[in-house]
Amino acid sequence: MPFEQIIAIVAFFLVLVFIWGIFKKLFKLMFYAGIIILLLMAANAYFIYRDFMDLRENFSLSSKEVLLVDGSEVITGIILEGDDFKALGNQQLNEISSELKNKNYEGILGDNYKLMILDADIIKDLDKTFESGSSSEKATLFAALVSEEIIANKNPLFFFSQFKDGNIIIYPETALFKTVKLVPIDLFKDIAESLFETTKEKAKSFIAEEDEQ
Repeated sequence: MPFEQIIAIVAFFLVLVFIWGIFKKLFKLMFYAGIIILLLMAANAYFIYRDFMDLRENFSLSSKEVLLVDGSEVITGIILEGDDFKALGNQQLNEISSELKNKNYEGILGDNYKLMILDADIIKDLDKTFESGSSSEKATLFAALVSEEIIANKNPLFFFSQFKDGNIIIYPETALFKTVKLVPIDLFKDIAESLFETTKEKAKSFIAEEDEQ
């Protein structure tokens, strides 16, 4: 066999060994990276599930501070808890407006379970008008609107879609809500139906009470 062929064969095998070494390292890297990604996905799924169970158990019953804002101005606000609501007074709304400009959501939240800030554009999307009136009248109208049109909307994805569009701010923004921003909204249909099932029943009760008054 000519010396040149021997050199070519040796060079070929050396290159092959070199390439194989690179592939082994890449394979190990991809393998470990895959394990890390799977662990992160599993951890994220766990936090989403835990968040969902917490919301399902507490969202309808625990106190929620719900605000309607136009820019940095708070139009009205309520503390919604189960079937009942409490209107926020003008002084409270003015203080919240100041906190809102600094995005001090924690300070606004106080001892409540969740803070929900609704943009006035939602009212337009629902083809509703929010007429002027006393703070008590505004709060009563807003409470009925939140219960009937937003939380108990016929479309179970309405709440999440408005959140994803930036028309609703939730604080604290936990794992489930963070994920809503990143994935197609249709994936949350079953979750939304299950999550708001109890809330809708509370809303129906609240609406019936309002109609009787």
